[in-house]
Amino acid sequence: MQQGQDYNIKNSPGLSEKKYKVLGLLIILFALLIRLFDLGDRVFHHDESVHASFTLKLLETGQYRYDPAYHGPFLFHSTAAVFHFLGINDTTARLVPVFFGVAAVLLLFLLKKELGERGVLWSAFLLAFSPSMVYFSRFFRNDLIIVFCTMATFIGGIRYLENLHSSKRYPYLILAASSLAIAVSSKENAYLIILMFGAYTGVYALYRFYSDWKKENLSLKRTLFLKISTITPFLPEVLLSVTLFIFIVMLFYTSLFRIPESLFSIVERAFSHWMEMHRIERIGGPFYFYIPILLVYESPILIFGTAGIVHFLKKRGENFTFFLFLSYWAVASLLLYSYLQEKVPWLVVHIVLPFGILAGAYLGDFFSRASDRRQENLPEQENLPEQENLPEQENLLEIEGIISEKDKKPAFRIKRSETHTLIAGILVLTLIVFLTQCISINFYRSMEHDELMTYSQASPDLRKLIEKIEKFNQGPENLRISIADSENLYWPLPWYFRDYEKAAYHKEPPVNKEYDAIIVPATCRMYDKVPKKTYASYNFSLRPGKEFTLYYNKKLENSEENGEAENSEEKEKLKEKGEAKRKRRN
Repeated sequence: MQQGQDYNIKNSPGLSEKKYKVLGLLIILFALLIRLFDLGDRVFHHDESVHASFTLKLLETGQYRYDPAYHGPFLFHSTAAVFHFLGINDTTARLVPVFFGVAAVLLLFLLKKELGERGVLWSAFLLAFSPSMVYFSRFFRNDLIIVFCTMATFIGGIRYLENLHSSKRYPYLILAASSLAIAVSSKENAYLIILMFGAYTGVYALYRFYSDWKKENLSLKRTLFLKISTITPFLPEVLLSVTLFIFIVMLFYTSLFRIPESLFSIVERAFSHWMEMHRIERIGGPFYFYIPILLVYESPILIFGTAGIVHFLKKRGENFTFFLFLSYWAVASLLLYSYLQEKVPWLVVHIVLPFGILAGAYLGDFFSRASDRRQENLPEQENLPEQENLPEQENLLEIEGIISEKDKKPAFRIKRSETHTLIAGILVLTLIVFLTQCISINFYRSMEHDELMTYSQASPDLRKLIEKIEKFNQGPENLRISIADSENLYWPLPWYFRDYEKAAYHKEPPVNKEYDAIIVPATCRMYDKVPKKTYASYNFSLRPGKEFTLYYNKKLENSEENGEAENSEEKEKLKEKGEAKRKRRN
């Protein structure tokens, strides 16, 4: 594709290498801290508890069987290792997404050549503090693994092509193949990434083939032969990378080669399940489902990412092909996820990723050129270009909108200044909302049902319920508790009752009296007539639309007080007997 004017992202001289490294280190440090702080405070979501229970089963029994409803095996196996070394709780369960969330931000520093120093810092800042990126980095799901692997595949691919005729290309090919394999081993939307990236690569390859054919004026057969001859030397390493890809995928899907599986069966089950979910619109929503989420939580990323698409495609600089792909990736992600009828908030991170990189690149370029213009100080005589270079400099100034074509005088400076002020104002306002939302959704309103990000989040009532049950005089090894729901929608309770050896789960409420405590939907009326002197009830919300009631024997609570009362009664009786004996002796 022919490049236009030589418009390239610049590394501003106002940003020293030391300052760049310090700022980058601070961004990574804060990205880690904000993801780790109070990590276990939010009650497990339904999906988190299912994932954690599968992981615990894998750790304790070694059993695993791929079920596309709960995605790929990588999250379970990696978290099982964390459980083994660091213990089993809500915090340790979320450490793998935290790691990949921070690592995804760190990968941006490998794009310094394309984004420039300021562009890297802005992109890293936006993705480090993105409300959705932070929220789902603190969420026991696969999506931040996919975000990291998408980034790593992208970077590995472009660096491999960049070093195609150098031995430096091999590590990048390994990075791309292994990252894509981990993505496929994590979640089924990895196939969407393969589709998007593969479609662009195929169309671009055809375009290059057609351009070379027309340019070299050769026959179609001759051009095809030359292209095949060019590709042939790279086939062995490509085949090796495909072998590495298959090895990693099968390593996890067979649970470290302990369970027989076929690659065809894995892919077939993944596609058949999720195509059916799309067909029946299991969690459907309007085409614009993600736009309100982006506007409410990710406004600077959406606004400046869109501006970046227009800006870089219009200017056409040295890295035009890079930004063309990035723009395609952003738009394709938005359209594809908007089309699919599985509308859930955590998928927004796959849209935020390319838009965040574009937004950072645009802001980095904007501030770099603003800094350069301040340093040039054009009105001062000493900074005017030398006479011999004047035409070239004037052409550049015309492009920048500083000198008019008619009289070569500063014609648009006021307009440009107003534009810059407007952009800066929008940036400040959106960043205030952006950072406020990041803190709010992650630390104050992470379980509020009216937040767009908290789809079907479990209620904080569960913490109070668990605290109440833990105070019973029957411990986890003895308490007989039944949890019943006709649709088995009692999660995440099984995760929090994992240590209760006599906990049982039913579709219908039990009718016998062998249980010390029973949890049933609040609409269940069969226990309304239990003796109030013997049994007590406790109402709680599991999640939006799911109210439950705990019925329990009153003997389970206040055991210390009951014990003290019994002891005092015995002492009083002994005292009375002693006084009676003394009276008889007297």
